[in-house]
Amino acid sequence: MKKLLLIDGNSIINRAFYGIMGNKMLMTEDGTYTNAVYGFLSILFKELDDINPEYLVVAFDLKAPTHRHKTYDKYKANRHGMPEELAQQMPILKEILKAMNVCIIEKEGYEADDILGTLAKWGQKEELEVTVLTGDRDSFQLIDKNIKVRIPRTKMGKTETEDYTVEKIEEEYGLEPLDLIEVKGLMGDASDNIPGVPGVGEKTAISLIKQYKSIDGVYKHIDEQKGKLKEKLSENKDLAYLSKTLGTIDINAPIEKNLEAFQVEEWNKTEVLEIFKKLKFNRFIDRFNLHKENNIVRAEGSVCPSEIKYEKILDKTKLAELKQEIQENEIMYYYLEDDKFIIYSNKTNTCFFVNNILEFKDIFEDKDILKCSYKQKEEFIILWNNNIEAKNLMFDIAIAGYILNSNINKYTIEYLANEYINFDISEYLSNEENSETEQITLFDNIADQKEDKTYIYAYAIYKLYNVLTQKMEEAGSINLFKQIEMPLTEVLASMQYEGIHIDKQELLDFGEELQEKIDILTQEIYELTGEEFNINSTKQLGEVLFEKLRLTVKKKTKTGYSTDVDVLEKIKNEHPVIEKILEYRQLQKLNSTYVEGLIPYIDNTGRIHSKFHQTVTTTGRISSTDPNLQNIPTRMELGRKLRKVFKPKQGFIFIDADYSQIELRVLAHISEDKNMIEAFCNDEDIHAQAASKVFNIPLENVTKDERTKAKAVNFGIVYGISEFRFRRTTTEFLEKKQKNI
Repeated sequence: MKKLLLIDGNSIINRAFYGIMGNKMLMTEDGTYTNAVYGFLSILFKELDDINPEYLVVAFDLKAPTHRHKTYDKYKANRHGMPEELAQQMPILKEILKAMNVCIIEKEGYEADDILGTLAKWGQKEELEVTVLTGDRDSFQLIDKNIKVRIPRTKMGKTETEDYTVEKIEEEYGLEPLDLIEVKGLMGDASDNIPGVPGVGEKTAISLIKQYKSIDGVYKHIDEQKGKLKEKLSENKDLAYLSKTLGTIDINAPIEKNLEAFQVEEWNKTEVLEIFKKLKFNRFIDRFNLHKENNIVRAEGSVCPSEIKYEKILDKTKLAELKQEIQENEIMYYYLEDDKFIIYSNKTNTCFFVNNILEFKDIFEDKDILKCSYKQKEEFIILWNNNIEAKNLMFDIAIAGYILNSNINKYTIEYLANEYINFDISEYLSNEENSETEQITLFDNIADQKEDKTYIYAYAIYKLYNVLTQKMEEAGSINLFKQIEMPLTEVLASMQYEGIHIDKQELLDFGEELQEKIDILTQEIYELTGEEFNINSTKQLGEVLFEKLRLTVKKKTKTGYSTDVDVLEKIKNEHPVIEKILEYRQLQKLNSTYVEGLIPYIDNTGRIHSKFHQTVTTTGRISSTDPNLQNIPTRMELGRKLRKVFKPKQGFIFIDADYSQIELRVLAHISEDKNMIEAFCNDEDIHAQAASKVFNIPLENVTKDERTKAKAVNFGIVYGISEFRFRRTTTEFLEKKQKNI
């Protein structure tokens, strides 16, 4: 049976976009975002490998209103517009799919779901095995014999897919797939603003349809219902049927069905290659051998390291020769981990494995020899632990990569090699493993050196050194690299190595104090709600707040009522328990994150050795992990009390130093903004001044909340916040500004 793969284009690209966000946001040198396109293609290629379909269609939504909008003008009215960072990637994806000869279908007046539903049922009649790839569970109603829905999900940081069949739906819901349309009519869908019957959730809706088979059946037996449920159903019968209509996928959309047009074909590889080169999708270029297929010579700086040799240093003569080469060149290219030390010799094109790092103590301590490697902050600590006072560790390829592009997440050797020298280490290693060359033992505990993938890292570091140096010079950032970032590496290493002392007993006492307050709040919450329940359970809390206390429902998800901070803040004036719950959550976080969370990191000397990172934030700020010591709260008294458990050494004091609004001073200088310059010249609070101007109130009357909102706007502008996020996070600020214009 031949296979037809149908893909919900909007659903999958949305998933890809939000899966690779924040400091993971990929972009080209000209600022074009590519994370959603890259993620979509990664999912597509995986599905093509897994399913191997003969036919493929990708369906997209169009902006034109559908029959659902015309039937119910509030349909999807609560959705934010598509973020600009995503919107600009839609035409790029469609361009790539067309170059890959993939059939794209979109139809005014119809959603992608309708196109997929129509094609799925048509494919079934054509005796095809149909797979619908989507992140939208609404498509479960399409499942039938030879039609399955495939849902991507992320587990342990890895994207996998889960197949839903008739049997799976029956197992999970106890219903047939078509019954889910009836369920949707009763429970609605908050994400699409489908109302359903207010107060009827998924659990109740499924129970009713199991018993009565349909909404018609429910209303035929309405007299069998009791109390509030009967009242809700009776009063909202029209909404139930309206919601069923809105939630039903149209399987008769007027689209052309042409099996030949849907066929998976050869790509226009020259065109695909040009697009991938422009987007810096080097991994895809290498994966599909597009350079080779198009007879294109790799760019200057690319590598083909087929002649690299590997050798374990076993005698003093070889050791002396390697050290002499390093001393003559005044540079060492190497890769260092706790149990591995690999040096590359460009003279002999050999990766040397060194058993004992102390054999190179004199090299590491020679200030005239430049050390070029990867993650030198960690190396300082390894070397110091071996009583080696390292000098001139001044070229870290990860930091060089960060200087050139701070918008990606991890500066691995694999990424840097792929990005800057067109060298796919994974592919190279795979090819090496398949070769018939004689294998040699490099480490006593490794039977095959190919199992230790780090052997090639030293070579990659050597090749990257010149390319990264040249690119930093071209970008005008070489001085930033040499004079600020690389010297900072040793400073951060010493901070991590030295650690900070924490009074463990004082921390434990603080934890007991928090727990006492949490216990008191717990009882107060029980008294205010009239019952005991798991306050940490979103489901139980939602039922208590919105079903028992009947507070205003602000947001529902597919799993029930939302009780996130934004929701609770909006209804905190409706009942005194909300303030208690918000305080309870604050104290719980303090206790779990900053008391229970810190204790495991305290060593036997009473110190915590947090790791500090230079290559994480896009703004250049340092980040801290294991544990994060940079986000201990200060706005609440208990947070400030927590900071007091950190103690300086006897005879020492803590010193706090910071630039005074350095980013905004630079912005004022560049923009020559009169208001900002005036504020700085008068030594005014720049955020309070911005709030004063926008809210049209005297400076002395600006509240803390108004200052905070102004601060969000100021820094949002500095760091290039998107229009979508700007609007989302500063709605109140912008509304007040509009009123004052």
